[in-house]
Amino acid sequence: MTPLPQRAAVHRRAIYYVDKSLQQWLLAALVILEAGLVAGMVWLMHWRLSQIIEENLYRVHLVKVAPLLNQLMQETPFLLGIFILVNVIALLVADGIWRGHIDFLLRSFMALVGKTGRLDFSADPAMSGRHRLLDLAATQRARERRRLAAIREHMARLDAELSGACDPRNVRELLDGLHKLVG
Repeated sequence: MTPLPQRAAVHRRAIYYVDKSLQQWLLAALVILEAGLVAGMVWLMHWRLSQIIEENLYRVHLVKVAPLLNQLMQETPFLLGIFILVNVIALLVADGIWRGHIDFLLRSFMALVGKTGRLDFSADPAMSGRHRLLDLAATQRARERRRLAAIREHMARLDAELSGACDPRNVRELLDGLHKLVG
């Protein structure tokens, strides 16, 4: 029985649902914002509900007022409404910040891809460390820039060789080197 041939390792793209460089600061900001919001709401509730309790405790004359529980229940929707409104505003601000960051990354990436599509391998603006995707694109463009420079050098040497005393061995070596660079 013959053993089965071993398959070559296949590189598969990984799908990242969580991008630490994009989401860590947004998450930290949301946690801090929410903690501050909750602390503010606790303070507001304490302040407002303490006023209601004090008004009911330190009454000199018996005045016809709603029971304490009813007063507290009337105040609760107002305070919860403020809490929900501020949360919605905070989420809209966070969404705007998130979209701005993603839009910046996509515009930068598309600018690099557009330059590559136009075969413009001139120097790129410094974007290292902004995101892994931009680093990979910049690395690929730098590799292509070096490869194109080597092709130009081989072409110049081949042109010089063909215009001068043509040594077939040198021409063959230059063509082989050019073939490796292009292929």
